[in-house]
Amino acid sequence: MTNLQIEISIATIILLFLIIVNLSRNRLSVRHSIAWLLLPIVFILIALFPTPLETLSDWLGFETFSNFIFLIIIALLILVCFFITVSNSRQQSQIAKLNQELSILKAKVSSKNKPKSITSSKQK
Repeated sequence: MTNLQIEISIATIILLFLIIVNLSRNRLSVRHSIAWLLLPIVFILIALFPTPLETLSDWLGFETFSNFIFLIIIALLILVCFFITVSNSRQQSQIAKLNQELSILKAKVSSKNKPKSITSSKQK
């Protein structure tokens, strides 16, 4: 096993530990953890089967295999950030809609709870 494979294995173990701890403490939702669980799977595949990626790295013209690994990791992290941004945008839209609905409900409740005017009570 090469040094790079050992380093990738250690990084994978640390990442899995962090994901599991945050899941168990409810800091990370299961929905978002799926994206983060894909990263260790990719890392394990890279550590176990480096030859196809080394061949692809040479074919694409990378000087060292580690540079290609960094490219893969950066691309995966950008992909995860994109999905988090999409989720965040969706949540902001939902929050704005809920805020509008809450304002409408508050206006309805306050209009029903207003005391009747003095003139209308005198007329009765």
